[in-house]
Amino acid sequence: MRVALYARVSTRDKDQNPETQLFALREHCQRLGWEIAQEYVDQASAANLRDRTEWRLLLEDVRKGGWEAVLVLKLDRAFRSVKETYDTLAFLDSHRKGFVAVTQPIDTTTSTGKLLLGVLAAVAEFERDLLRERVKEGMARAKAEGKHVGRPSGSRDKKQRRRAGYLARWGRA
Repeated sequence: MRVALYARVSTRDKDQNPETQLFALREHCQRLGWEIAQEYVDQASAANLRDRTEWRLLLEDVRKGGWEAVLVLKLDRAFRSVKETYDTLAFLDSHRKGFVAVTQPIDTTTSTGKLLLGVLAAVAEFERDLLRERVKEGMARAKAEGKHVGRPSGSRDKKQRRRAGYLARWGRA
C-alpha cells in the first residue's frame, strides 16, 4: 500500500520535533511493507488552519491520487473537533483514501476502525470542552476573589494588538 505521512507539532520549540513522529510513522510503514509516497509536515497549532499549509496541500493532493491512505501518529495531530474529523474523513472516503492513526487502533479502511475513530474523536472533544469549562470557572473564581484576570496592563504586545485591531474590537483602542 502507498501512503502519505502527516506530522504536526504545535510550536517551533526545540522540545517538539516533527522528526520524532516521522520516525515512528516510517518504522510502522517498514514493518507492514507499505511504501511512503509523500511526507507532509506542519509546525502550527491544530486550530490554526491558515498556517497548516502542508495539511491543506495533503487534502488538495487527495484528488490527484498517488497513495491510498494518510498516516498520522495520533488523532490529535490531524483534527481539532469531531465535526472536522467527520468532514475530513468523508472527503477522504469520497476519494477512496483511508486514514490510519498509528499509535491508536484507528484504520478507516475497516468498519471497526471507523467506529472507534468516531468514539475517540467525541471523547477528545469532550475532554477539550471540560478543560475550557474548568479554566473559565477558575478565572471566575479568581475574579470574584478580587484578583486580576487577563493580560497585565501595559503588556508588551499592546502595539501589536492595536495594529491587528484587537483593542478596537473590544473598545479599548
